[in-house]
Amino acid sequence: MNYECITTRVEGDKVAFITMNRPKALNALNEQLMSELGHALKGFDADDAIGCMVITGSEKAFAAGADITAMAKLTFT
Repeated sequence: MNYECITTRVEGDKVAFITMNRPKALNALNEQLMSELGHALKGFDADDAIGCMVITGSEKAFAAGADITAMAKLTFT
């Protein structure tokens, strides 16, 4: 699957890497990134060949926390 907020790769046929890739937002967690992260984790978990999953950040930050800009746009009913 193609992702916009993460990249994935497998090394040595056993180690899955998921890299958060929103460098302009210092990998701040928004709804899309969290959805993509969950999808990738579930996919790798279902693969019996994968023995380890590593989550990393890109460039300057692992994750800056929640994306406050995105949260401000949410409406609750």
